[in-house]
Amino acid sequence: MSIPMTIDGRRGRRRRWGVYVLLGGVAVASVGEAMMVVAVPWFVLQTTGSVAQTGFLVALGAVASAAVGFVSGPLVDRWGFRATAAASYAVGGIGAACIPVVHALGALDFPVLAALVVAANALDVPATAAVTGLVPELSADADMPLERGNALLGGVHQVAQLCGPPLGGAAVALFGVAHVLLVDAAACLAAAALVAGCITAGRAGPRGARAVGGYLVELRSGLRLLREHRLLRAVALSGTAFNGLDSGLAGVVLVTYAYQHLGSAASLGVLLTAFGLGAVAGTVGYAVAGHRLGARRTYLGAGFGVALLVGALAALPSLTVGAVLLALLGAFAAPVGPVRTAVLQRSVPHEQYGRVTTAVDTAGLVAVPLGASLTVVLVGAAGLRPALVTLACAYLLVVCCCWAAPALRGMQADRSP
Repeated sequence: MSIPMTIDGRRGRRRRWGVYVLLGGVAVASVGEAMMVVAVPWFVLQTTGSVAQTGFLVALGAVASAAVGFVSGPLVDRWGFRATAAASYAVGGIGAACIPVVHALGALDFPVLAALVVAANALDVPATAAVTGLVPELSADADMPLERGNALLGGVHQVAQLCGPPLGGAAVALFGVAHVLLVDAAACLAAAALVAGCITAGRAGPRGARAVGGYLVELRSGLRLLREHRLLRAVALSGTAFNGLDSGLAGVVLVTYAYQHLGSAASLGVLLTAFGLGAVAGTVGYAVAGHRLGARRTYLGAGFGVALLVGALAALPSLTVGAVLLALLGAFAAPVGPVRTAVLQRSVPHEQYGRVTTAVDTAGLVAVPLGASLTVVLVGAAGLRPALVTLACAYLLVVCCCWAAPALRGMQADRSP
């Protein structure tokens, strides 16, 4: 009897540490992917000499990620969260590694480069869905509140986004862009190995648990659930609106603010760093106390705080005051993502989680270029100060709609159709 007890004890410890293994794998992959944000455009510009082709490939990667994300949901549910996460990281790593290898072999023309960039980015959305799908079971195994597990996952991504691009830029300068791509590949493959080899949760469910019918039936069933479930629909719509507004603020307004009123690219770096540090601080705070706060109160309070801080930026303050406002804005905005993820985890049936989550994430991705484009038009037509006031009012309008929506009062409810 001693041998089975020993084995069971090891398995129990392995499951308790599973959430930390997942966070470690995501951290490694996220830093590599954040470095790749710098490396890929630089590599394309270096090898093609064309700014237009560089922009085209960056846009192509984003479009491919959104398109694959939308149709991949049923596959996430069929394969299981663990297998999907491991496969997504592995494919991304292989795609990144092939770019410098094929170039060294002299076979990297533009169509091949485009295909490899697509391969490196295509499975980002299913990877995100699979990783968040693992969090509830792994958090429960570790006796960790779900809110803390989601906040830690968000914090890992935020730290990677804060540290990865500077590390990528420094590595490109010191070692060359090909080596950075190989480092990213190694990071993604290491994450795939950790998830596949060290996590026992997230296996595919029995075939009978899936929708009766084929792939299209399963895809439609997820979209139908998203359309008919009032809480999911409200969270998806508000999250998509917030994504569009965020893209206009970060990608257009802050750049214009730094260029026109602060006068240097370094100022933009200070503002973005302040936002990132504030987001990390807000995520840590939510990880500590989020399970004691009401989800609806947190969601509405975060949105209201963001609206007020964006309105304060309309005064076009000095760099010091602007950095403080951006840090506070990052701290207020940080809980929105974990709260939304927890709603999906609690409200979507396990066997449909992949298809619903990928649909929500894809809608959020589509909102990014739309929001940025509309903000460009707004800044060009009205000027920076009126654009900031308009953005603040738009944030406030979304918050008011959420406050008035009866469905959001069920944010803390257990799973229900």
